[in-house]
Amino acid sequence: MRKTEIVIPASTSNLGASFDTCGLALSLYLRVEVEPAEDGFRITPTGEGADKLPLDESNLIVRAALHASEQRKNRISGAKLRIDSQIPLSRGLGSSSAAIIAGLSIYEALSGDKLDEDDFFNYALNFEGHGDNLAPSTLGGLVVAVVREFVDYAGNERRSLLAVKRHWPEEIRIVICIPEIELETTKMRAVLPKMVTRADAIYNLQRASLLQAVISEKRFDLFNEALRDRLHQPYRAPLAPGLSEVLKLNDETHKHPGLLGTAISGAGSTMIAFATDNCEKIAETMKERLAGAGVRSRTMEVKVDNNGRMMS
Repeated sequence: MRKTEIVIPASTSNLGASFDTCGLALSLYLRVEVEPAEDGFRITPTGEGADKLPLDESNLIVRAALHASEQRKNRISGAKLRIDSQIPLSRGLGSSSAAIIAGLSIYEALSGDKLDEDDFFNYALNFEGHGDNLAPSTLGGLVVAVVREFVDYAGNERRSLLAVKRHWPEEIRIVICIPEIELETTKMRAVLPKMVTRADAIYNLQRASLLQAVISEKRFDLFNEALRDRLHQPYRAPLAPGLSEVLKLNDETHKHPGLLGTAISGAGSTMIAFATDNCEKIAETMKERLAGAGVRSRTMEVKVDNNGRMMS
C-alpha cells in the first residue's frame, strides 16, 4: 500500500463568550505520514513537543486509530508514522483534537473504511467531550458546534456533533501570543464553577449570539463586546501570570489602532487578538504585557484555514 499524508490544522476555541460552542481553524499544522506495517506502530516525531510524545500505543494518535478499529471490528495491523507538528502542546490551540482527528484518519487510511461524519465525531468525542476544537480542525473555517446525544436504531447511546461551518471575514486578522507556560485543559476546566447565575448565563448567550451577527453583518465595531465573557476567562486568567493583563486590552482598543479585541485561546495559555491592522504592534504589546509578569512568549500572525483535514 502507498503512503498517505494527513494534514490537520490547529484550532482556537471559545472565542470569548462562545464557551464550548464556537471554534476557528488556524494555519498551524499537524502532519502525519502513514506507511502501512504488519508489526504494530512505530512513531518518529518531530516539531513541537516531539520529546514529550509517547512512542508506543499510549500515544493519543494511535489510541484514536485503535479505538475506531475496535468499534468497527475492523483490525489494523500497524504503521510507520512520521509525525511533524507546528501546534504547541497544552497551549489552547487544539493539539489534542488534531491528534484525535489524525488517529481516526489513520484508521481510514489503513482500513479503507471511510467514516461518515456522525461516526467520525462519535468516535472523536470518546476522547474529547466538546467539539469546538474537533469541528474546525476537521471541517476548516469558523464552526459552530453542538454536541448531540441520541439513541441509534440498535438502541445504543451515541454522541455526535451538529457542526455548521461559516465564512470568516477576510478583513479580520489574527495574532496569537504563546507563553512558555503549559496549561492542562482538564485542570483549567476544574477551576470553573459548577453553577452560574442566570445573569451570567444571559450575559454570555447575548454575546455569543452577537458574535455570529457581527461576523455575518461585518459590524466589527461590536466585535470587542462579543468577546466579553463571564463563564470561563475570569476564572482561568488568574492561574497564569500575564493573561489578565492581555485581556485588559479589551478595555483599551481605542489606544491600539486596528485592535478589535483579545481572548484566551481555548483553555490557555495562548492569547489571541483579532485586528484589522497593525498586527505587528499588537503582537508586541501582548508580548510586553506577559513580559511584565515575568513570562516569556512568542507571537505570530496566523491565517484561518478553510480546508480542515486533508488526506492525500
